[in-house]
Amino acid sequence: MNSALQLYAKWVTRRAPAVLLVSLLLAAIVAAGMTRLEVDLNTDQQLPADNPFVAVDRKIRKEFGGKNFIAIALVPESGSVWRRDVLQAVYDLTQDSLRLPEIIGQNLVSLFSPYVRVPVDQGGVLASDYLAREVPADDAGIAGLRQRYRSEPLFRDALVSADERAALVMLDFYDGVESTQLAAAVEQMVAKYRSPDIRIALTGEPIIQRFQATIVREQGLFFAGTVAAIVVVLYLAFGHIQGVILPAATALLSTAMAMGFMGLAGFRVNPWTGAVSLVVMTVAAGHSAQMLKRYYEEFRFLHDRTAAVVASASRIGAVMLAAGGTAACGFAALSLLGIPTLTEFGLGVASGIVAAVLLEMTFMLALRTLWPVGRSRTGEGPLSRGLGVVLAPIEFAVIRHPRAVVATFALVTALAVAVTPRLTTEFDTHAYWSERHQLGRDLRVFERHFPSTTTLTILLEGEPGSMKSPEAIGLMTGLQQAMAAEPGVGRTFSLADMLRRSFEVFVPEEAGSGLPADAALIGQLFFLAQSPAFDGYVDRTHSRAVVRGFLNRDDSGLTRRVLARLELYLRQNPPQRIQVALAGGVGPTVMALNDHTVNGKVLNLAILLAVIFGFSSILLRTALGGAYVVAPLAVALLANLGLFAGLGVAFDLTGASIAAIGVSVGADYAIYFLYRLREEFAAGGDLEAALRRTMHTSGRAILFVAVAISAGFGVYALSDFRPLAMCGYFIPVTMLVSAVAALALLPALVVLLRPRFILASAQISPEDIRIAVSA
Repeated sequence: MNSALQLYAKWVTRRAPAVLLVSLLLAAIVAAGMTRLEVDLNTDQQLPADNPFVAVDRKIRKEFGGKNFIAIALVPESGSVWRRDVLQAVYDLTQDSLRLPEIIGQNLVSLFSPYVRVPVDQGGVLASDYLAREVPADDAGIAGLRQRYRSEPLFRDALVSADERAALVMLDFYDGVESTQLAAAVEQMVAKYRSPDIRIALTGEPIIQRFQATIVREQGLFFAGTVAAIVVVLYLAFGHIQGVILPAATALLSTAMAMGFMGLAGFRVNPWTGAVSLVVMTVAAGHSAQMLKRYYEEFRFLHDRTAAVVASASRIGAVMLAAGGTAACGFAALSLLGIPTLTEFGLGVASGIVAAVLLEMTFMLALRTLWPVGRSRTGEGPLSRGLGVVLAPIEFAVIRHPRAVVATFALVTALAVAVTPRLTTEFDTHAYWSERHQLGRDLRVFERHFPSTTTLTILLEGEPGSMKSPEAIGLMTGLQQAMAAEPGVGRTFSLADMLRRSFEVFVPEEAGSGLPADAALIGQLFFLAQSPAFDGYVDRTHSRAVVRGFLNRDDSGLTRRVLARLELYLRQNPPQRIQVALAGGVGPTVMALNDHTVNGKVLNLAILLAVIFGFSSILLRTALGGAYVVAPLAVALLANLGLFAGLGVAFDLTGASIAAIGVSVGADYAIYFLYRLREEFAAGGDLEAALRRTMHTSGRAILFVAVAISAGFGVYALSDFRPLAMCGYFIPVTMLVSAVAALALLPALVVLLRPRFILASAQISPEDIRIAVSA
C-alpha cells in the first residue's frame, strides 16, 4: 500500500499544475449543484413513512384535518379576558380567520366561532345555537356571556383559560397551502390586533416551521462562525498563513462539493441538513491538518518540498483513506433509518468527507508541491507548543503507570454504566426553544394558560351509519375515560360529548344516569342536535369518527403512557363491529420520530463500530488492531451516555445524533495514533521511544484536531434552538473524551499487553524510510 501511494504521489508531483487545475474544475462542477438547493421544512420528510402512528395520522388528517393547527392566545396585560376590547379582538380574529385560504371551518374554535355550538331547549324542541354571535355591548351582556360560557361543560377551560387571563382562537387548514405561507398569513392577520394592552402568542406546526426557517437562515451565520473559529485554531496551531490556508481550502472546497452533491441529488435544506456544511467543514479541516502536520515533519527532515509531499502522502495516505472511509460509512449508514431528512444529512456529510479525502490526495498534493514553504518550515504555533505541555503528563502516566491509566478508565466506564439506567429517551419538543426566542416565549404563554395543545387523535371506522350506534358512542366514551385517567391529559372530546350534552339539555331528569345505550334514542339525538360542529368529529356517511385527546405536554413519555392505557382498554373491551386505529396527532407522530430515530441510531452505532473494526483490522492487518481502535470509542461512548444520564439530558434524536457523530469522527484518533506508533516502533525498535515520538507528533495532531472540531461545533452553543445548542455543548466534550481515550487508554494497553501487530514491525521498516528519503 505504501509503495503504491508513493508511486501515485510521485505521479501527482510531476504533473502538479495539471492536477491542480483538473481537481479545481471538477470541484467547481460538483459545487455548482448548490444552485439547485431549496429550503423545505415539510415535517413529513422527517417522519418514518412505515410507522403505524404516522400512517394513522395521515389517514385522519385527510378526512378531518389536524396537521395544520394554529393556536392563538390573547392575554390582556391586566385583568381578565372579560373586557370588551379583548372580546372584540377575539371576534374580529375569528371573522378574519374564516376568510383565510384553505381554512377548515368546522375546526375553527373560539368564543365567537359559528362552529362552536351549544345545545338548547327551545320550548320543547332541541336546537343547536352559537355560544356567542356577537360582542356584548355593555357590562351586563359581558357578564351574561361569561355565565353562559362557565355553565357550558363542553368548552369549559378550552376557549378561556381556567384563570380567565387568556382567550383562545384555534385554526386548522387543509394541506393545499404550504405551511410557512399559512404561518405568514396568520402572522399578518394577527399583527392588526397586537397592542400594548393585549399580548398575542402563537403556536402550532406551521408556526414552528416558520421559525425553523429562521434557524436555517441562521445556519449561514453559524457556518461563518465555524470558519472563523477553525481559522483561529489553525493559525494558533501552525503559526503561519500557509498553515491556515491549506487546510481551510480543503475544508471549504469539500463543503461546497457536499452542498453541490445535495443539490444535484435533489436533497432539501432544513434544520438538520443545514448542519451538513458545519460537520463537513470541521471534519475536512481535521483530516487536512493531519496531512499538513506530517508534511512539515517530513520537510524538516528532507528539506525538499516534493520529497516531503511524497513521503507524507505515502506514510499517512493509507491512514487518511481508512479514517475518511470509516467516517463516511458511518454517516452514510444513517440512510438505514428510513427517515428522509436523516438519510439526506448522512449522505451529504459522507459525500463531503469523501470529497475531502479526494482533494487531499489530488488538489492538496499538487498545491503543496507548487507552494514554496518560505518561513513556514516548522509548522509549530503557540497552540502546538501548548498541546505539548498538556501531553506531557499523559505521556508520563502511560509509560510509568499504565495499570493506573487502564484502571482509571475502567473506573470511569463502570461509573458511567452504573448511571445509565437513569438515561431516558423521552423528550419534550417545547423545551427545544429557549425563552430568548419569540417562539419559546410564546410556548411559555401556552404552558401557563392553555397547556393542553398537544393532540392525540383516535380513528374509529365501520359500516355507513355505524358511528350512530350505541357501540360506537360507548367506545368513544370508554376511550376518553382511558385517556383522562392518565395525569397530564388536559381534556378529551368526541361526538359522544356533544350527544351526551344534548341529552342533558333535552331530558335533564333522565340524564343523571348517563346516555342510554338505545339505538333509537341516539338516532333521534343525532337528528335533533345535528350541527356544523359535528363535521369536525364524524364524516357525512357516519362511517368514520375521531376521538381527540389534548395533552398538557409535547412529551413522548406522556404520549407513550396514554397509548398504553388505550391499548389496555381495547384488550379488555374489544370492539365488535368497529375498527379502532391508534393513533394520530402531534403526540404520537413526534414519539414515532423519536423512537424510530433512537432505535435506528443504536443500530447505526452498532454498524458503525463494526465498520470501524473492519477498516482498522484491514489497515493494521489484524483483528486485534481493530479491537484496539474500537476500545477507546466504546469507552468514550459509554462515558457520554453516563454524562447524559447524570445531567438528566435525554438520549433522544438529538442525543443519539451527537453520539453517532462522536463515534464517526472519534475513530480517526485511534487509527492515526496506532498507525503512527507502529511506524515509530518499526523505525527504532524501542517501545518507550516510539511512544514518546508518537505523542510528540500524532498526539499533538490528534489533540489539535479535537480542539479544531470542538471550536467549530462550539459556535452552536449560542443557538436559541436547543438541539443545535446541545451539539455546541456536547460534541466538544465528545471530541475531547475520544481524544484523551485514544492518547491514554490505547498506549497504556499497548504497554501492558505488548500486541504483536505493533511490535512485529512487519509493514514499515527503516529501509522504507531510506527509500522515501532517496525519492
